[in-house]
Amino acid sequence: MPSKKKRRTDLSALVEKYQGLSIVSEIERNLLTANVQKLSTQELFINELYAEENYDLSQYKALEDSLNKDGFLVPLIVVCKDGKFEIINGVKRYLLGKKIGLEVMPCVIADLSETRKIAYIIENIISEEDNPLVRSYAYCLLKDKYLFDDKKIAELSSSSLAQVKNLRRLSTLPDFVKSGLKSFKISYTEARTLINLPLEKQKDIYEKIISNQLSVREIEKIKRNHFGQTKKRKVSLNKRKITITFESEEEAYKFYPLIKKEFTD
Repeated sequence: MPSKKKRRTDLSALVEKYQGLSIVSEIERNLLTANVQKLSTQELFINELYAEENYDLSQYKALEDSLNKDGFLVPLIVVCKDGKFEIINGVKRYLLGKKIGLEVMPCVIADLSETRKIAYIIENIISEEDNPLVRSYAYCLLKDKYLFDDKKIAELSSSSLAQVKNLRRLSTLPDFVKSGLKSFKISYTEARTLINLPLEKQKDIYEKIISNQLSVREIEKIKRNHFGQTKKRKVSLNKRKITITFESEEEAYKFYPLIKKEFTD
């Protein structure tokens, strides 16, 4: 059994990663002083807010090589459930470990309430910066099975209502677009613009996106033209209130800081 000092080394990278997150104190309290245990893959399963099909394991070659060479540098984080152990952090390591034939994996058992466990998982998903289908799937499940409304999901994930809705809507995209998201051939912003377009139009635009023929702004323009919409960007004045409506979310993120700086300098 590793010494206490060794356990801190094993988990230090994980804790550093979660500094600033709301449940870091619970991570430190429950994990840094916990024993690392070896559990068989037959005892382990991933939490339902994750889905194996949302990961293209070929995209994590460096992690796979590391596991092959050095094994697990950071243990999985699990909770005990129904006599087995539910993985709440380390899904990719678990899936890659199974892929290369590992039969046992190092784990730390956390003691979290259901509410804290869900919060931990969502913060982990966001921190991992995986493809957006991982978040989309989790948000859809929170809404459909756990009966969370969009406002509660937004609060849980520190996201806007619009972002939560847009991420959930990714679930309506066809499989070839989802495959592009999983393999990082297409971005969340690009994929979002394809929502509600006819299948043939989606295929045409998708092929142009992956061949670098279209920018997000050009895709937005094609979509507006398809639906007969006019350009979105406009400025309106109501008494002393100025409202600027941007053409796209990308444009808003790009130009709003510059406009704000002009008014505050």
